[in-house]
Amino acid sequence: MRQISPHVHLTEHIRFSNVWLMDDGGGRRWLIDAGHPLELRRLLKQLATCGVSGPGDLSGILLTHRHSDHAGNAGALREHFRCPVACHADDAPFLTGEQPPPPLARGRARWYTELLCHVEDRWPARTPVDETWGNGGWQQGWEAIHVPGHTEGSSMLYHAATATLFSGDAILVGTPPIRTTRNLRLAHPGFSQEAEQCRDAVRGFLEQMPQIDALCSGHGPPLLEEIAPRLRRLVPGAR
Repeated sequence: MRQISPHVHLTEHIRFSNVWLMDDGGGRRWLIDAGHPLELRRLLKQLATCGVSGPGDLSGILLTHRHSDHAGNAGALREHFRCPVACHADDAPFLTGEQPPPPLARGRARWYTELLCHVEDRWPARTPVDETWGNGGWQQGWEAIHVPGHTEGSSMLYHAATATLFSGDAILVGTPPIRTTRNLRLAHPGFSQEAEQCRDAVRGFLEQMPQIDALCSGHGPPLLEEIAPRLRRLVPGAR
């Protein structure tokens, strides 16, 4: 894994989406998102390089949203590390299988986007969910920012003590599987239930954004410099 700040590591050679390991400075280590099942073995090897190899090594798995490239390994990792899985309450019934997710493929996007959406519809992520958040302060210094529209419970996670924002797919820094080219933008319409709803929620957060020293998104490289001015450009009329 690659250390990108004093508190955050990014898994290497994981292509479907970014998986982040967070040390909160208080003796707790958190996994933000869990990757796709096709990369589970590679992910476990990456985590072991940082001393995360068995029960007790993780305080929890925090899911920014329910899509399989972000939540697909949550159940297996929960069992392996004996740690809780947490997500927004609105995504929980889809992850547990209590409710079927609405179709993502709707014939509105380009063919390759539609193909990936059909794959998501056919094999959605499934995992037990131990804890849920709403909107606002959660626990252990985490704040959840509910930005519905990418999924029902899509969230950004802010850790004030380290000024780190994990934005999931609500704010994207790049295009998978590339981590070398920056392309800062808001939720992708082809992979979102209601992209404009998510974008509006993110813009509302950005109008009064807190200090952000590290932006860690679901796809693309970490953003560590000139974060605030770059994010303000995503808000129409902002200076």
